[in-house]
Amino acid sequence: MLATGGLLQPWTTVGCSPTLQAPLKGLDGVGDDAGDQRLDHGYALLMEVLGNETRVSGILGMKSATAVTEAILRGISAAATVARDDLAALLPETPPIDVGATGLPLLETDARNRLENQETVGLLLSSGPTFERRILLTQEKATGYVAALSEGLASADPNPARRDRLTELSRRFLQLNAELRDRLTIKPD
Repeated sequence: MLATGGLLQPWTTVGCSPTLQAPLKGLDGVGDDAGDQRLDHGYALLMEVLGNETRVSGILGMKSATAVTEAILRGISAAATVARDDLAALLPETPPIDVGATGLPLLETDARNRLENQETVGLLLSSGPTFERRILLTQEKATGYVAALSEGLASADPNPARRDRLTELSRRFLQLNAELRDRLTIKPD
């Protein structure tokens, strides 16, 4: 969105270009990624986040939000469920993907768990507009992450069926991210 024009466009192209531009080659610099776990780790992260996002609308059983926000949250859960199931069916294709480990260092995993716990407690203890703002902010971050990770994996994966599905997933989560951002827009007094 920002890269399509306006004042911020120069900043989106300086120092922020994607690292992955083509399917990953094996550690030997030849063939596919077979033998190392870079794709495995990326898919493990994506499947983990999608699994969390499948459950996001579950909070509506305990908390209430406006109808528009509820619809967005239900849309995120539904999109994540479809994406997780579609990708799971494609993981055995060549090169096969093992999502058993994210490859993250222990301290990164610990930091992520702490942040997730803080956000969960914050959501559960908040109500009304504060709850709605918090859930919108957490989902804006999550949908942006899913979109970016999917796009990166689509660049790195040599499997065309998974690349197509990841590209579609990135587009869908960018749309959801835009809906969330629209809900967070500050209106002039």
